[in-house]
Amino acid sequence: MTESSPRTCYRIASIGDLVADLIVSIPELPVIPDAHQIAEKFTLEPGGAGNFLIAGSRLGMEMVALGTIGDDLFGSAVIDVLEENGVSTAGVVQQAGTNSTTVIVLVDDRGQHVFLGGYGVGPSIGWPDEWAELVRDCDAVFASGYTFQEQRLAEGAIRSMQYARELGIPVFFDPGPDMVHLPHEQARLILSASDVLLLTEEEIPILTGGDEGIEAARGLLREPVRMVCVKRGAMGCTLLSGQDRTVSHPGFKVPVRDTTAAGDSFAAAFIYAWLEGLPLEQIAAFANAMGAAKVQKVGSGSQVPTLDELRRVLNEFNIRIDI
Repeated sequence: MTESSPRTCYRIASIGDLVADLIVSIPELPVIPDAHQIAEKFTLEPGGAGNFLIAGSRLGMEMVALGTIGDDLFGSAVIDVLEENGVSTAGVVQQAGTNSTTVIVLVDDRGQHVFLGGYGVGPSIGWPDEWAELVRDCDAVFASGYTFQEQRLAEGAIRSMQYARELGIPVFFDPGPDMVHLPHEQARLILSASDVLLLTEEEIPILTGGDEGIEAARGLLREPVRMVCVKRGAMGCTLLSGQDRTVSHPGFKVPVRDTTAAGDSFAAAFIYAWLEGLPLEQIAAFANAMGAAKVQKVGSGSQVPTLDELRRVLNEFNIRIDI
């Protein structure tokens, strides 16, 4: 297959989790005091939702960033790279006198990585008027648990998810490990505004009150949640939906260089395949292929896979999906 855009152009809003990733490639982890190493590469990329946004753009979707960022050098750089990659930043509030959420990513030659980060801090932005208009024009909305660690946009994020639900626009939520730190009432509001959950096996107990395993995740299928996708890393993913339906797809055995941004890339591909109305087996395979394409590349942001790279994974494993 040649590089081309998918048939249909969907418009997706991503809420919050705008991050500046400072990626430092080093020979070996762990880093030991007084044992000096020469860094092989330094890059500044949009991390967090930036990975999702750029991945979606590369799949041919119109991606809209809603969120906050500081007016520091890192924040301006994130906006520039997003726009260079076709992402609309019309919904990004760049707050004067504040800092951006920033993460130092140390990655070594074996694909191991360490994240050192801090959240941006600033006054609450409430629910900006333009966010309602931007959400209204979308085919789907995506948010992650990391979004709600940045208190300045928590109110706007929840209200945007609720507004999408009111309009019948599907809301996809990736809780992430930091979901455990959210107040119970806030977590309840988030889940009550979510149609599809994308989570890892390790995150299942966070949402179930301690119960582990795939079957425990099925208990999350309560109105309005209509599907749970359990991401299993190299083992692929399992989709749970109504009427006790379970669909699993194994992971693709590919060389792993860096798992950074694999989950975000997976989410973008999952949402596209979902909107295309593909069978569950193909949704799982398509999203797995995007994740497999990412882990073969080092870095985040503009290093997420292209559509052509995703298709090469499918071709390599003799899987045909008509997208």
